[in-house]
Amino acid sequence: MVAVIKPDISGPATSNTTVTDASPATERIKKFFEDKDWKFYAAVFAGVAVAGAGAYYLTAGSSSKKQKKSSSSKKKEADEATGKGKAPASDATGKADKTSEPSSVDGWVNMTPEAIASLTDADRAEAAGALKAKGNSFFSSKKYQEAIDFYTQAILFKPDPIFYSNRAACYANLGKSDEVIADCNEALKLDSTYIKALNRRAQALEKKGNLSDSLYDFTCVCILDGFKNETAAKAMERLLKKVSEEKAKELIKTKKQKLPSPTFVSAYLDSFHQDQTPMTSTEDGSGDAYYNRARKALQEKKYEEAMDAFDKAVELGCSQQAQALNMQGTFVFLKGDTKGAVAAFNKAIELDPKYVQTYIKRASIYMEQGDIAATFKQFEDAIGIDASNPDIYYHRGQVNYINGNFEAAAKDYSESIKLDDSFVYSHIQLGVVQYKLGSISSAMATFKNTLKKFENNADVHNYYGELLADQQKIEEAMEMFGKAVELDAKNPLPYINKAMLMYQVRGDVQQAMDLCKGALEADPLCDAAVASLAQILLEQGQPAEAVRYYEMAIDLARTEAELEHAISYVEATKTQIRFAQEYPSAVPKLNALRG
Repeated sequence: MVAVIKPDISGPATSNTTVTDASPATERIKKFFEDKDWKFYAAVFAGVAVAGAGAYYLTAGSSSKKQKKSSSSKKKEADEATGKGKAPASDATGKADKTSEPSSVDGWVNMTPEAIASLTDADRAEAAGALKAKGNSFFSSKKYQEAIDFYTQAILFKPDPIFYSNRAACYANLGKSDEVIADCNEALKLDSTYIKALNRRAQALEKKGNLSDSLYDFTCVCILDGFKNETAAKAMERLLKKVSEEKAKELIKTKKQKLPSPTFVSAYLDSFHQDQTPMTSTEDGSGDAYYNRARKALQEKKYEEAMDAFDKAVELGCSQQAQALNMQGTFVFLKGDTKGAVAAFNKAIELDPKYVQTYIKRASIYMEQGDIAATFKQFEDAIGIDASNPDIYYHRGQVNYINGNFEAAAKDYSESIKLDDSFVYSHIQLGVVQYKLGSISSAMATFKNTLKKFENNADVHNYYGELLADQQKIEEAMEMFGKAVELDAKNPLPYINKAMLMYQVRGDVQQAMDLCKGALEADPLCDAAVASLAQILLEQGQPAEAVRYYEMAIDLARTEAELEHAISYVEATKTQIRFAQEYPSAVPKLNALRG
């Protein structure tokens, strides 16, 4: 929700920092999916087409196995690398022999399995090499069926992963995905870490629509090759997005709309001046009674109760119908239904065109939809109605902040403070935007003054702590986060911020996890706590436990975009678990990449 955004202390462009991810709950999930582990699963690079790739299929490198290669295996890879029929074959001793004459190749082509079995190992190796070289020659000429025939005969003399992989390349160019998969399976039985076979099978699986298995194969290629294969990494990124999008689209159809974390709801509602008009006594069961009940529930932070009461007040009709519609639209918006929210806000404005708050909230929706012109038009209309309303400037400042217009944002926050210096969030955001502009001394002074003015406000301490942490003033930051917890034990954010310092700076894993769990106790729906716990568990080599928390994030997600992010992490982590099970010897390489 646009209007919820509070400080994102990532420092001015000139600062050098190592403490990361100290943003508020509403943005932390998004930030989390952009950290180093996410990049590990979704590296960015360029792609290469399958059909018509020519020599790409026969380029160097057969297996990622790191054992010392014999001279014959080295010769085998060199033979594959040429992609031509001129490559010398290798005999059993590893010595290169000259390529056989075509008449000899013809003789080997017509040889029966019984005759092949009677040959010596050296003779079979010589024949296999010559037949493969002939197949390579046909492949280079794009005579794929002829190449297939020679690779097939070569396999009879000597089952070799390269022969199966090269034949798979031919089938790929002929569009025969089933045959590609079958040949790659055979190649991988002989060499489970044969990167080219994994890559070709991944491409064929994707063509057949088996996206999950294709994602797995591309991920294996990336890990085994140390993310040097940019084509595979690009494919992995694409497939991870595709798989998560498809699953999110299905899940959103049946997912019940619900309010987000109370922390999120409070942050949004607290970003507006609340209705302070006295509540009148009314008869039970009337629209006004439900409106009063809703306002009381808001004050007590009983948001589900408030939402239902506002709905009932609108249904029955009340003397404050425009305000009731405004709040009904607010809760619909918080549940992720922007279309329903706009409808409620439009009705509210029809009933009371002078109620400024509705214009501001409608601006939030337009901003979320990317309609900048419509967003600022709402603020202009609101100013035309009441230029002295401080909420207008605070929320316009938020839009400018999000769009990187920091100087304009600073002016808006200052105007909001000028109109009402009791609104704490304008002070906080002013300090943050000064920091983003590189005015460190001004930002520090703003926060220190704000601490004096709002000494019992947990948010001020928490966000000042983020600013201190970004400057590597760790002890002072810890003190601020601790004080924030004391002032508001139900606010999960300072727990999480302190946890990240414990983990990232002090390396105290257990304390960090305990703090994250404390955040979840304070707010069981806090997505930031869930994401932080999952991140720590993943980095500590506990992917199965991390998946449990990532799946919680799926349950907490309200919008399709949020679902995509959460599902992506689940899919990526499950792929990592499968890799560790199937390639236990390569787990150190996986851990090195993650670290």
